[in-house]
Amino acid sequence: MKKCTVEYACLSSVGRLRRNNEDNFYCDGHIREDVDSTQDVMFSGTVGCDTNELFAVFDGMGGEACGEVASYIAASSAARFAEHRGQYEEYLYELAHQLNEDIREETEKRSLVLMGATAAMLQVAGEDIYIVNAGDSRIYKLSRHEMRQISEEHVARQRGGKAITKFLGLPEGISLNPYIAMGKYIAGDVFLLCSDGVTDMLADEEIKALIDSDRPLSESVRALVDAALERGGVDNTTAILLRFS
Repeated sequence: MKKCTVEYACLSSVGRLRRNNEDNFYCDGHIREDVDSTQDVMFSGTVGCDTNELFAVFDGMGGEACGEVASYIAASSAARFAEHRGQYEEYLYELAHQLNEDIREETEKRSLVLMGATAAMLQVAGEDIYIVNAGDSRIYKLSRHEMRQISEEHVARQRGGKAITKFLGLPEGISLNPYIAMGKYIAGDVFLLCSDGVTDMLADEEIKALIDSDRPLSESVRALVDAALERGGVDNTTAILLRFS
């Protein structure tokens, strides 16, 4: 097994045209606890590659306060699951279905028509990484100055916008079927998990220019989110950067 570490930096910011932040995340034990706060949440740190660690971004759907509730349920349920991640090998498929069920149950309790969250999740497991995504929150891999999206988009383009076709919180009887993949990494590889508040505002080439740098990850993630906000910030922006060393 490789003796390596994963450096991370996470930043979640409310959009300029939003009254609340419907994004949430899980990152090394951290989630966005105060769902009513409009303050930025930012932190960084390092974990070992052998810790079976989870990183995830969730973007709430449903309007009013429902979106932030759905993303909080996903983040808090992921945190409870991650406490026992040492008992599992590849666990993201099981986790996605657990989060889907947790949000669906809360939707029914509140007698709502819809409440859900997109998900972009990455597990570091020794020499391997696993990813699972549902919706339009994305995962990118930057390796040797080449960047590509490694998640799958689940959207239907419509006049004046888009509809999310897969998300956590699907009604009973509808199969989730998230996108699942596994891969390897080399020293220096950078992974980005982000909500569509980043990708709707910035082209892939712009994202690459902001994260393909030797500067501290905390500076890169701040530059990325600030660029999305300066471009218009029509949605909330959440990003997690990971660098293997």
